[in-house]
Amino acid sequence: MLLTPNNVWCIGRNYAEHVRELGNEAQPAGEAPMIFLKAGSSVVPPGNIHLPGWSQDVHHEVELAVELGHDLKPARAAVALDLTARDVQSKLKSKQWPWTLAKSFAGATPLGPAFSLTGVDPSKLWLTLDVNGKRRQTGRTSDMIFSLDTQLSYVRQHFPVVPGDVLLTGTPHGVSRMAAGDEILARVLGPEGEVLSEAVWQVRAANPK
Repeated sequence: MLLTPNNVWCIGRNYAEHVRELGNEAQPAGEAPMIFLKAGSSVVPPGNIHLPGWSQDVHHEVELAVELGHDLKPARAAVALDLTARDVQSKLKSKQWPWTLAKSFAGATPLGPAFSLTGVDPSKLWLTLDVNGKRRQTGRTSDMIFSLDTQLSYVRQHFPVVPGDVLLTGTPHGVSRMAAGDEILARVLGPEGEVLSEAVWQVRAANPK
């Protein structure tokens, strides 16, 4: 089954090596995490990713997506991509404007099939992403700067989260530009290497208007 959130709450700069590769400053663990919002309507299932025609530098960012259940506690999870129009994001940051255009465009949140978190420790998972058969990203959820419990506590306290919302928990290093024709394979693996969520996307050029 696929996740169908109304809201997608995202934590930025949650893996130290990814922070360094982009030349950013990490939030110290004792401070509040960086949170931004993506529209639930930006979610797309496995299949095709259509690049926006107004960006020349859309990056893949593999992440663990966590769904909130009726009690606003973790219920299910899935592999996710937080697509980022990096060139647009850089321009917005230089103007001190919000990142919405770079993060919440149509199709910007590909989500894979969900798995139950019953009996699963979210802090002991692996994330991988391959482009055209070559590994680009590998990360352990244990390397998060802010734990899942910390992230959930913060968003529940500060934002109007509702059951079914999804939290994207950050990406490990290795993000890079996607091009039309690329094949993206993303996975969440258990501690023994078992596949918990796997999805494939074909990258396509922008839809003609």
